[in-house]
Amino acid sequence: MLPRLLALILLLLCSVWAMHRHGLAAERNAPDPVTLSIVGTTDLHGAVFPRDGRGGLALLGGYMKNLRAARAADGGAVLLLDAGDTFQGTVESNLSQGALVVDAYNALGYTAAAIGNHEFDFGPIDLGIPRPAPSGDPRGAIKARAAQAKYPFLAANLLDESTGRPVEWPNVQPSVMVEAAGVTVGIVGVMTIDALRATLVANTRGLRMAPLAPTIAAEAASLRSQGAQVVIVAAHAGGYCSRFDQPTDLSSCDPSSEIFEVAERLPTGLVDVIVAGHTHSGLAHQVAGIAITEAFSGGRAFGRVDVVVDRRTHRVVDVRFFPPQDLCAEENPTTQTCDAAAERAGPLVPTRYEGRVVSPDPATIEAMAPALARVRALQATHLGVVLDTPVRRVSDRPDDLESPLGNLFADAIRESVPGADVSINNNSRGGLRADLPTGPLTFGGLYDVFPFDNRLVPLILTGAELVQVFAEEIRRGRRGALGISGIRVRAGCSAQGLRVDLLRTTGRLIDAAERLLVVTTDMLATGAVFASVAPPNGFQLPDVAPIAREVVAAWLLRRGGRLRDDEFMNPAHRRWEYPDTLPAGCAAR
Repeated sequence: MLPRLLALILLLLCSVWAMHRHGLAAERNAPDPVTLSIVGTTDLHGAVFPRDGRGGLALLGGYMKNLRAARAADGGAVLLLDAGDTFQGTVESNLSQGALVVDAYNALGYTAAAIGNHEFDFGPIDLGIPRPAPSGDPRGAIKARAAQAKYPFLAANLLDESTGRPVEWPNVQPSVMVEAAGVTVGIVGVMTIDALRATLVANTRGLRMAPLAPTIAAEAASLRSQGAQVVIVAAHAGGYCSRFDQPTDLSSCDPSSEIFEVAERLPTGLVDVIVAGHTHSGLAHQVAGIAITEAFSGGRAFGRVDVVVDRRTHRVVDVRFFPPQDLCAEENPTTQTCDAAAERAGPLVPTRYEGRVVSPDPATIEAMAPALARVRALQATHLGVVLDTPVRRVSDRPDDLESPLGNLFADAIRESVPGADVSINNNSRGGLRADLPTGPLTFGGLYDVFPFDNRLVPLILTGAELVQVFAEEIRRGRRGALGISGIRVRAGCSAQGLRVDLLRTTGRLIDAAERLLVVTTDMLATGAVFASVAPPNGFQLPDVAPIAREVVAAWLLRRGGRLRDDEFMNPAHRRWEYPDTLPAGCAAR
């Protein structure tokens, strides 16, 4: 009996020892924690090419290639996210309605992108130059870019007014779940609560914004319930900080920043990282336990946060912060910066990142080539006129309130709208950005003058209301800010104060009760210029309307022939007449 008992005890001890050894071996062989490098870009605004050796998407591709190699070596992964305002801003992107950027982002391997307010600026899909008629879905361009993308567009708080639910457009969704190095990651996309007030109203009718924090909380909780181990927010909303050396030190930051307030309102532990944007600032900070990164604007830098996840517990065990990383073709080896001052500190050398030299990514350049060729062909489109002189934004006479180019635009707009009595546009001190050059005029030359997709709006105003509009302009001191056609404005001082008369081009005085069809841009119609005469809810803007630049292009094509600067300035019949200075107190009355 005793030998059998001893044998049983020995067997039990052996089993315990074997289990212990197995546990030690398992512990030794357990996989190391996994590192996810979360890279954020934002507010590219179409800046796909480098400037002065900095920035550009091909160079970003070189940095990403090095970072992906580093993560592949340690079993981790890279998640590349964008926080919105990606397309509008450069001729290459604008004239392709962002297609060139999406081609590049596809090649760069973006994981997801938030929608920003300026993604709505392009309106309907372009139908060629000049566009034959205003038509199409006012959100056609953004939908086309989403359909083109190999990564999802995210917009959890962009709601359809008719349903009260997030918009349901192809490849646009509130959030997405992805697998990265065996880690399940949930990504939510949102945009600033002011998004629809910071873009063209005509393109966003029927949409509304939901508050950010409750939207993120609900979407993140849903992702967690579906197994997300890490939750990231791509937010077209941001903040302001001037220092990046201590992530927890917020003394250089604006505490009222929108993204800080959002982070503070989220339940603890629900969100791990926010890739921010919109404010064109830099962030590399921790707020309410959430890592927030933002990388300025214009493609000059990227943000990065490394999240370390324990493979067994599926919990985040470490977060590593990086200041915004400038995209440099060359750097000073001591300062590791590409600023101009760095060159004076010593010779520049090829930039290294993650232990390797950074080289522009040829695949990104190749991906942009077809859209770029279409843009260059569009820029070269001849508009049928030859300029014998430049048409200038500013008159060469210092006492002139007029601009030859402003008058050309105003004439083209008024003459292109049947029945229009008056046209008013932003003049040389506002929307017009360059002179029209001497020689054959191309669409590219016209685009350089007016790169905005502002649309034309018809308004019915009385003579008295129009007098009020111009009187307010004079009181604000905006001399020459508006280009006009179809009328003359004559201002002076009377015993009652400022006096403004409006005259037809024939010299006939316009009566106060006379009703006039005034054509202007949506930007002016919804801004301060017409605020004093607008109805309580603002002017009703048309669902579809022609783009001002395209109207001018079509007018030039119809006109043809040759043009001179002095055709649009007649010193004997000035469109604006009032003295350089009005007597003290006159304009205030």
